Amino acid sequence: MIIARGSAENGSIFNQIVGKYIEETAASIVSISEAENQFVDSSNRVSVSANASGQGGPESLLQPSPIQNNSFLAYNPPSEDYLSKAGVSTSQILLYEVQPGDNLSFIASDYGVSVNTVIWANSLKNIDSISPGQVLKIPPVSGVVHAVKKGDTVAAIAKKYGADESRIMAFNSLPATGEVREGDELVIPDGKISSAPKSSIAIKNSASVFSHLTDLGEFFKWPATGFNWGKIHGRNGVDVANACGTPIYASADGTVTRADASGWNGGFGKVIKLSHSNGTETLYAHNNKLLVNLGQQVSKGEQVASMGSTGRSTGCHLHFEVHGARNPLAKYSNSSR
Repeated sequence: MIIARGSAENGSIFNQIVGKYIEETAASIVSISEAENQFVDSSNRVSVSANASGQGGPESLLQPSPIQNNSFLAYNPPSEDYLSKAGVSTSQILLYEVQPGDNLSFIASDYGVSVNTVIWANSLKNIDSISPGQVLKIPPVSGVVHAVKKGDTVAAIAKKYGADESRIMAFNSLPATGEVREGDELVIPDGKISSAPKSSIAIKNSASVFSHLTDLGEFFKWPATGFNWGKIHGRNGVDVANACGTPIYASADGTVTRADASGWNGGFGKVIKLSHSNGTETLYAHNNKLLVNLGQQVSKGEQVASMGSTGRSTGCHLHFEVHGARNPLAKYSNSSR
């Protein structure tokens, strides 16, 4: 069975998922009372109501492009619960667009897979063979992605990569006969390419893509007031919606490592990235105006931007990502602490 085979009949699966997500979430917002529509900033304990005029919500997905001919999930997919409702398996390969300042080990760590897994899946020469704008395949677990060739069998594939035959069949939902088709792409859990060097990272993946990340508690301050959608998409990102111009604050002390005040920037629009002393990063996207410059030192709670709807956005909101730790705005409902 192909991991994520597309067809003319299901070619609009991305639109179906997003439509369902926005429709159901919007309906829930309408039914929320004023009291329920408030949240408390964990740092300054100020209660704030969501602004109805600023409910931009999760940005829409990219339309399938030539690189998605095999129907991999878009690199900025909706949350897992909505994928499940739409009948899409979360064991599929994700696509991630490399952003300025990214490094391969950090990306692999965030997604809970080994560095070699990403190298093998993308036929990279080494850990430094990535560049901004490049789209990487991110397998759902550490292992190998194998393109089935004529004459291949599950037993032969398992032997080739030193993997377990039953795990290959179960993970890829293969029939009991073990039949595979030429051209199918299979994920081989814990598979290895013998000639490759040892990986520097190997993190066990779990039910939620980012649930393995460390919870740093009060280290991160909520970056903005508004309606917290709580749903993870992108690279451990969550949206907070409010009126355009709403202040956006640094979630922790850090250094500005990215400050792009113009351009599409991979759909982020006007975007800021901060690097923090403990090795984590935070990213603030879709801003209306940036208030900091590259290399500047900022303090936790200092305003760094104002909320907008630049880039790939459906209304005024902040897309807030945390790299290397749990996102304080995320609702990891399907994962263990």
